[in-house]
Amino acid sequence: MALKVAIARARAAATWFALSIALFFGVISGEAQAATHMQHLTLVVPGAVGGGWDLTAKAMKRTLENEHLVDSVEIVRFPGTGGLVGLSQFVSVYRGRGDVLLVGGLTMLGATITDSAAVSIRDVTPLARLTGDWGLIAVRADSPIMSISDLRRAMLERSNALRWSGGALGSPDQAMVWMMANKIGVPVDDVLYYGKVGGKRAAESLQEGRADVAVSGYAEFHDFVQQGNFRLIGIAAPERIPGVDVPTLREGGIDVSIMNWRGVFAAPGLPLDKEQELANLVAAMHDSPTWRAALSDARWTDVYLDQAGFSRFIDRETARWPDMVNPPPRTDRPMMVPESGLLGKPVEVVLLGILAALGTLALKLFRDLQAKRGNASHLEQRCNELLNRLDRVEGGTVDIIKRGIHDDFGQWELSEAERDVAWFMLRGLPMREIAGLRGTSERTVRQQAQSIYRKAGLEGRSDLAGRVLERFI
Repeated sequence: MALKVAIARARAAATWFALSIALFFGVISGEAQAATHMQHLTLVVPGAVGGGWDLTAKAMKRTLENEHLVDSVEIVRFPGTGGLVGLSQFVSVYRGRGDVLLVGGLTMLGATITDSAAVSIRDVTPLARLTGDWGLIAVRADSPIMSISDLRRAMLERSNALRWSGGALGSPDQAMVWMMANKIGVPVDDVLYYGKVGGKRAAESLQEGRADVAVSGYAEFHDFVQQGNFRLIGIAAPERIPGVDVPTLREGGIDVSIMNWRGVFAAPGLPLDKEQELANLVAAMHDSPTWRAALSDARWTDVYLDQAGFSRFIDRETARWPDMVNPPPRTDRPMMVPESGLLGKPVEVVLLGILAALGTLALKLFRDLQAKRGNASHLEQRCNELLNRLDRVEGGTVDIIKRGIHDDFGQWELSEAERDVAWFMLRGLPMREIAGLRGTSERTVRQQAQSIYRKAGLEGRSDLAGRVLERFI
């Protein structure tokens, strides 16, 4: 009898202990879930619609909302200059905000290096590395380049005529092309590489015949491949990627492997508890089934790093990346090596040499500036002539052109007022005249113009004119 009582008491104690443990961890789990839940979150994308950062932000939005981690997620875009426009806006506008994240990656890091930017990736708080994207090489379906071997041959035979389209200068796309040229033995300053605002723009350049080869990620090329417009000929991965039936560059005889990574950053000036809350939110997103499905659909590699690991990774990338995107000096150019150093020459000779070099540099800069101004003026003149004829042209061509321009306006998410201002600028009207036609102040029109340039990732009116010309001419 005593034994039965003892056994019953032991079972009761064990049951109570188990219930206590379950209740304890249930409370902890509930607290963690509450800590990772937010009512609203803003994702800042420093790139254009359809680019890798934009696609990442859209996948994050779907995951966070579907998994009920955030009630509503808003995506705000500041495209331009390899992410520097968005990075600058994020630092200045969202400082101290705990309800906002910046989506960025290697291209943004490279842009801060190549442009010697005043703002850098160190001005924001790394939270987590999310995805890796292996660079893909695409050509049009009718291209004579059928394989990496064909591409290698084309680079050797006509490197200064082969047009490449890829991400902004400083991006892994550019670094990949530079590395390929270096491996093959082609001087990088002979390579015609045109940096674009986002992978979608790079793909469009190939589609529209303004490039012979394009470099970007699988997600950016997917629709074009499915439609039969593009052919993928190589991937810069160490081995073939499941679901992407494309040979590696190494298989084609070019030993190059490079991965584009993307991650999220918190605003500067946040207290540690807010940083941790956002880090927990991203970690919960990463562990969800919706996010795993997004990785599979986009053929992204899961390279997740938590906050501490990501910070150390950023330090390593910052140290190694300048050598990746800055082209090495050409070795086939003769170098004049003096028999003795400058210390053995008269001071007057040294000074004259320095003055001559400075004079040559100043003359080059002046000529470059004049050429840039002339090109901008020529672009505006040609675009004005084109658009001034639109209203007089009959048939479907003008409708196609206008529809294409309106499509750009839609991708840039211009307001109705900004669309009107953009059309007036394309027609060559000065700001004062636009203000008169719209019944507003010249200052307002200038502010709207700056907003247009920011949303479109353009530098000014000549870039706006050039965008029309490069798309339709």
